[in-house]
Amino acid sequence: MEREGSKRRPASAAPAHLWRAFEANEITHSAAHYLLAVAALGRLGNQPRAADVARYLGVSRAAASLQLRSLHEAGLVEHDAKLHLHLTREGADLVARVAGKREVVRVFLTEILEVSGETAAVDACKVEHLLSEETSAALVRLIRFLRSPHPAARAALRAFHDTVAACPNDRHCDFCENTCLLAAGRRQ
Repeated sequence: MEREGSKRRPASAAPAHLWRAFEANEITHSAAHYLLAVAALGRLGNQPRAADVARYLGVSRAAASLQLRSLHEAGLVEHDAKLHLHLTREGADLVARVAGKREVVRVFLTEILEVSGETAAVDACKVEHLLSEETSAALVRLIRFLRSPHPAARAALRAFHDTVAACPNDRHCDFCENTCLLAAGRRQ
């Protein structure tokens, strides 16, 4: 029973503990890209310095130095006497997980949802560092199933791809409160 004068939270508003979980993320989007840059430059056979990372990311040397110092303090990056950067074991593990999640999301968006490659790449980049291990593992299981020759998987994927995206004419569906998300997606 609701007390008189109490305020109700709209159905679409997330409880504070949910939206604050974003702030408690293991790494920021920017930090993830710095780590990925150090890894990519290292795979090219280079022993990158801060200036190399700055060029690779298209940022100032000062910005790169600040972010790399923060990553060093977090124990994700180290440098030798000549200031060559290396990922620590923890940094390398984080890079592997972030890159893996990016690929899982990209594959899900392109192969399963049939989102364009460019949109999928951008969206995967946006969320790669935010997905939990649980969600990532669930996506991998779903993709493996839908890629399998299992008749139910083939039928489900075919039925999904054949489904026409449309809302009932006189009302919004369960997902769209004020704006039709299907119509918004068609505008792009």
